[in-house]
Amino acid sequence: MRKTTITPTQFAKRAASYFMRCDEDKRPYSLSALCLSLNITKRRFAALRGDADFAEAVEMALLKIEAYIEENSMAGKINGTLALAVLKENFGWGEKTPQTAERVEVLMSEEVQALAK
Repeated sequence: MRKTTITPTQFAKRAASYFMRCDEDKRPYSLSALCLSLNITKRRFAALRGDADFAEAVEMALLKIEAYIEENSMAGKINGTLALAVLKENFGWGEKTPQTAERVEVLMSEEVQALAK
């Protein structure tokens, strides 16, 4: 299977066209439909996110879809459970950021050290 090639310019034009068609047809935005419109897989889309030439366009497309889901869920136009599932799956909602323990050193005067014993 050959890798589908797309230039940054083609990506931007196709993405803009996808969002415009959705708006005209009053259809919801989705990552899967955007990938179909771009003629690339979701795996390829994710890979483009790490490509400096595509990173900003990919992030903006994702942000547009995320905002759509978020706003329409809050307005009651999208089922909240479905919206949360999509946001968790595709946008990292609910991911816990690793917390690093910081070392704190407490300095006590001799007087306080004597009382601490």
